[in-house]
Amino acid sequence: MFAAGTRLAGGGRVRVMEPNDHSPVLALIRADRLPGQPVADMHLLTGQTRDGLAEVTTLVVSDASGQITGVVQCAVRTSDEAGLIGWLHAHEDFDTLAVLIAAARARLGPVRVVYAGTGPAQPPDTLASVLPGIAERQRPATTRALRAAGFTPASSRRCFHHPLTPAPARPLFPLAQMRPLTDPPGLQLTLTETDGSALATALLHTHDHDHWQLWHLAVRADRRHRGIGSHLLA
Repeated sequence: MFAAGTRLAGGGRVRVMEPNDHSPVLALIRADRLPGQPVADMHLLTGQTRDGLAEVTTLVVSDASGQITGVVQCAVRTSDEAGLIGWLHAHEDFDTLAVLIAAARARLGPVRVVYAGTGPAQPPDTLASVLPGIAERQRPATTRALRAAGFTPASSRRCFHHPLTPAPARPLFPLAQMRPLTDPPGLQLTLTETDGSALATALLHTHDHDHWQLWHLAVRADRRHRGIGSHLLA
């Protein structure tokens, strides 16, 4: 087990993040960022209190020269006292990741259950604008370190990324409605029949207007397999 202040072999140590660590910690997190994911900011790093959470803590691993080599954020969910391990980054160095996981679990103490890969440590009902979880193919060492620590996948999803360059051709089927969304920012696109009944719908969210996430795409059951979904996607 590791706690904040623990010295490691080779002269490194685990400690609570300090103000001087902000830039290298953000660089670590951004190195693992997937296309379209929100950029980590200083507010999420330094915020110590959030609705539904307690004991929000960011721990770092520094080497003998003081360079930051890993970061993990953890918190306790007040509704059920479950522990959340959020950011977990160490340039895919398995040993450092193992230290970070152990340090976070020691910091959380005897909580009921611990969930890892939650994104920035926050309650699940506030995660609508981020992609929780670990990208197994891009971060195999992180996945291996979590499994070695006893964590098992609770669910899986696959995200496809496609650059819209050049822009797709405008579909022949007109968009009956394009409604802006604010929380999180995005658009709801809806196709309707001539009688006004809903035919197909899509939800898109964006963080920077350069990347959009398609969260939902559906066509009414009796009108599927006719190319309507492809028109809506285009």
